[in-house]
Amino acid sequence: MAEKGETLAKALEKAFNEQALLRPDYDEVNVYADYPSTRIPLDEFRSEEAQALYRLTFGPDSLTGMNMHYEMLPALEIIEVFAINAEIEEIILKYYPHATIHCYFGQLMNRMLAFDKRQGDDLARLYAHSNGRQLLVFSYDNGRLRFANSFEAKNLSNQIYFLLYAWKQLGLRQRKDICVLIGKDKMLEAELKRYLSNVECV
Repeated sequence: MAEKGETLAKALEKAFNEQALLRPDYDEVNVYADYPSTRIPLDEFRSEEAQALYRLTFGPDSLTGMNMHYEMLPALEIIEVFAINAEIEEIILKYYPHATIHCYFGQLMNRMLAFDKRQGDDLARLYAHSNGRQLLVFSYDNGRLRFANSFEAKNLSNQIYFLLYAWKQLGLRQRKDICVLIGKDKMLEAELKRYLSNVECV
């Protein structure tokens, strides 16, 4: 954790220098970037347009001090476009040149697809995950990604608003379908149960 006045990049560099656990020569290193991302259908993605699309989505200064990446997620039939702090990436690659950088939100949706397929019922599910800054909301239909969006939602009322908005837009049933919260957010779970009959945490 960064000390007061210390950047995350400097704290990371210090950790690499001081923590023996971070220095072994691992065969594989995966880094999950928890920064804003956007999704594009596979057949509509053009790599030369990715930067312009990212800036259009998140603002003209969204890539200042950042490196943009994109990752193909064939099971979801999308490309996840995301960014990571350039200083942090440089430090990681200094110690682990062969590290693979992923988007956390994209990997989460990819993993939850397997969970969704295992349910074996005809109920629709809306999945939600908050990192404290952004709320990711997504849903599948017959093994395919039906809906995915992320919203800036730093407080409970905004999270509830965006969740219920997505629920309504997807035409989900208030008393039958299920909202699945990823993580143990008891406050969000309790508040959401005021509006929806079936809320689960995984």
